[in-house]
Amino acid sequence: MQPSKVGRLLASDAGLQPVIAKAREISALSKLCFEFLPPGLARLVRAINFNDHPGNRQLVLVAASPAAAAKLKMLSEALTVYLLQGRAQVNSVSVRVQPGAGPAPDAPARQVASLSRGALDSLQALYLKLPQSPARAALKTLLDHHLKR
Repeated sequence: MQPSKVGRLLASDAGLQPVIAKAREISALSKLCFEFLPPGLARLVRAINFNDHPGNRQLVLVAASPAAAAKLKMLSEALTVYLLQGRAQVNSVSVRVQPGAGPAPDAPARQVASLSRGALDSLQALYLKLPQSPARAALKTLLDHHLKR
């Protein structure tokens, strides 16, 4: 796949090469994390940094909620071992909470309200008895909506 125009521009700037290399390293570590973590937890976690200090190479992850962070902290030692097996030189995993770090939760399925035939008949009778008013107009809208189905 050919790099995008922005990718070619960034790659041509020698001053940005360390930044690009670090971004690629974080991306590779992130992929390893997502392979290891359960899918539900992986969606709530992002790799944001890799601190490479002599004797300590730490991967920094953010979780979208305190609950996700707690689960991730319980798995951090096993994750470190997994990363080492994947040839990533990581000594530790740091976990932080950053609300909104994960994707937006799925919206619940919208339920379609339906009225029984008896309820519709009662509402129609009520509509016919009501004088002209906003309540009668609203009831007409409701009836029209349900009778279209």
